[in-house]
Amino acid sequence: MRPHDLSRPAALFLAGLCALGPLAASAQTPPSGGTGGTGMGPSLPPADAFTIQYWLTDQNGKFVRPLTEKYFTQFVNRARCECGQQIGVIVRLKKTMAAYSVTEQLQSFVGSQCATAETSLAGQFRRCAQLGVELVSTFQQGITTSFHPIWLANGVNPDTPSRHPSEAFTAGKCDANVTGEAGVWLCAPGMNSMPNCQADEFFIQGAQNINLPSKTGGIKFDFQPPLLEVTDIKAESGDGAVVLSWQTGSGDINGFRILCEDAATGEPLANRKQTPPDPYAIPNGQYFYTKDNLCPNGPFSTFNSGEDNPLEPPGATDTDGIETTGGDTDATTGGDTGDTVENTDCGNEIIEAGEECDDGDANADDAACRADCTRNRCGDGQVHMGVEECDDGNLVDNDGCTNACTSPSCGDGIVNAGDECDMGNNVDTWCRPDCTLDDMCMDCPTCGNGVQDPGETCDEEIGEASDHHECTSSCAENVCGDGLVLSDPLHDDSKFEECDDANDVDTDACTGGCLRAFCGDGFVWDGVEECDDGNDVDTDDCANNCRLPACGDNIVQPGEECDNGVNNSDTSSCSSECKFTASPGMLNLDWRYVCSPHISFSTKSYRIDGLENGKEYNFLLVPYDLIGNPAPVDTIVRGIPVETYDLWEQCEEDGGICGASGYCNVSDDSSGGLALFTALAAFGIGGLGVANRRRNRA
Repeated sequence: MRPHDLSRPAALFLAGLCALGPLAASAQTPPSGGTGGTGMGPSLPPADAFTIQYWLTDQNGKFVRPLTEKYFTQFVNRARCECGQQIGVIVRLKKTMAAYSVTEQLQSFVGSQCATAETSLAGQFRRCAQLGVELVSTFQQGITTSFHPIWLANGVNPDTPSRHPSEAFTAGKCDANVTGEAGVWLCAPGMNSMPNCQADEFFIQGAQNINLPSKTGGIKFDFQPPLLEVTDIKAESGDGAVVLSWQTGSGDINGFRILCEDAATGEPLANRKQTPPDPYAIPNGQYFYTKDNLCPNGPFSTFNSGEDNPLEPPGATDTDGIETTGGDTDATTGGDTGDTVENTDCGNEIIEAGEECDDGDANADDAACRADCTRNRCGDGQVHMGVEECDDGNLVDNDGCTNACTSPSCGDGIVNAGDECDMGNNVDTWCRPDCTLDDMCMDCPTCGNGVQDPGETCDEEIGEASDHHECTSSCAENVCGDGLVLSDPLHDDSKFEECDDANDVDTDACTGGCLRAFCGDGFVWDGVEECDDGNDVDTDDCANNCRLPACGDNIVQPGEECDNGVNNSDTSSCSSECKFTASPGMLNLDWRYVCSPHISFSTKSYRIDGLENGKEYNFLLVPYDLIGNPAPVDTIVRGIPVETYDLWEQCEEDGGICGASGYCNVSDDSSGGLALFTALAAFGIGGLGVANRRRNRA
């Protein structure tokens, strides 16, 4: 890795590998305590002089019980983050006879990578939330506080006015797919005579507590649903039952639950109810957790979510502004797996939300529609083949590529490297056609002498007159609509033009204000945009991709119940008519709809019995991981139980030729009885077997 290469730490964090760093790192202060900033006088207490104890809290924030080892390893999942089930903490300096400095201040934080974030690497890791700044003497009485689980995984937005967990804005949300380990950190600023907390002054690094036998270990968090794909979900109907089957490999799925409902009414099955998860119980790998089930009356506590996360995956966007619950806002919860594609699938020839264009296989960075489904424009840094000669993505006009995306050349009106002058089409005696000065005629020009002569609206010095400056090469003021692009203003940046097509039409590629047309400018670009209302409201009469509202655009418009874009179908959670194919309760994973016990991860099928023949039922398979994060498969399977039709039913249908005891009645003179008896004998089935079949028939 090159020196100062910051991409590697970021990549590790995104992969979920960046937990706490050196969790078991030794305390920075020596076992006997460190001295103050002066190196003289009473010492600072060492790490082993403190006890840090974490507590489980209830919905009111009341401390319920100290966390045990299981709580540390598999309790904090995404749902608990979304519900804001706070973690209590007590930090206390053990009573001792040591003469510690009581006037020194200690700073306490919660999070991961706190020491690193306080250094020059803060651009890669956001600084941790700060619990407080207290005198050493205050810790002798103990510091008791609590914090939202979000602070285990995320740092503080640098624009926030405060770093305290109750006031700060986070640099991420609960639905960020991150895992790791974190806890409380303590530092003693001034140990090395430098202000604030330096990396080597963190003498407790998130891994110290008295809840565990080893006295070490941070709190593990997991906000990432299973990633393993589940495919080939099918339903096979039987007599009073439906058998679901599916395919999956081995991976991060710990088990399954099945949700059932009456397809006609959307009601759960009364005779199949399961016990929902306990908000205070430790996940045992047999339940899934959602915020609607854990905190149906609203979150226990909230947090302020910002938009600054330097470790966020490329292309990730936020859609809900300031999120105070950290929760999901659509009809489904958790991440979807299964045989589906992403809601926005650039390259499918369908212009969906967030796309400006989509030409399918023709998408390319050098084509009209780029590979990321944005339109190719001059200035975007990508050369549009056959349209642009170059595109360097900057606003410098006299470098290797002009602001009109043309290669520099003598006669383009720009004094480029190697040019002594360039008057464009206004070839004068003082500027030769090869863009060199004519030294024999320095008194000839009027235009370019720096004096506004009659017939001129401006006049720049030689070398400053340009068709891309405020004063053109013909000594006329460069104005929007003259066909000359004022792309390199020398004196007034407010006159900058992106284009100039010599007209005042707002509906072509260059607007009447000499700006390149773009979706959201309020002008409908003919042949490119269907509409453009100039706002960022996605659910009005014109979507933010400048397309008219339509079912299948991945935007839930008025009159639509749902819209999963290209995933809309009669077998997904949203139909091709943008209607829910199942009830909101089932799609929100309401535990009233759970109709199966925990199903082992190695199981590939399960029978749901006790159903009514002839009635249609909806089923939803929900995989989940050990800590209880669900990943519902976005496939609604349906089944209608039917009464089976076998030899016993045939016996009854043939006129009651079977006796009450189950033996076939052969005393009847009809040939049917003899024929049936012969048929049964041929199959090796005696009369007693038929009787047993009748008694055991479901």
